[in-house]
Amino acid sequence: MVGIVKNILATIKLYSLLMRLLPMNLPGNSSVSRVPIIMEVMGNGKVKCELVRHLSPLTVSNILHSIPITGRLHYLGTKLVYFETGLNMGAEKQRAIFNKGDIGYMTSNGSLCIVLQDLSGIMMNPVGRVLDDLNPLVTLPAGQTLSIKRI
Repeated sequence: MVGIVKNILATIKLYSLLMRLLPMNLPGNSSVSRVPIIMEVMGNGKVKCELVRHLSPLTVSNILHSIPITGRLHYLGTKLVYFETGLNMGAEKQRAIFNKGDIGYMTSNGSLCIVLQDLSGIMMNPVGRVLDDLNPLVTLPAGQTLSIKRI
């Protein structure tokens, strides 16, 4: 009985030592499922975003493996800004309703889309969310070069 108690106490000591030594989060207060990225428009500022793995795991993984990605901005009315990534992936957990600030992957043309106003009717793989103000993206002219980088 005494040996069992000693083993339990040793295990608790080891566990508490490991919890103090090991960081609880990745650098930048990130987690494994939420990956911080920066969308940078050449000469016009940066917007912080995050890709969320559980929304569309295969799509997010392919995007992360392809970073840095650069493309030209295009607008779909006033509700959506997108740029072609050159990636070719299929549908994954698609949905048609997106809120302002959501990021989706449009499978029909391989584009990453940033929703500027609440949107419904366009099927996309949800991949993340813009964390900063969207105004820098709203005021840009079409054709500007945008790049995505990991933080």
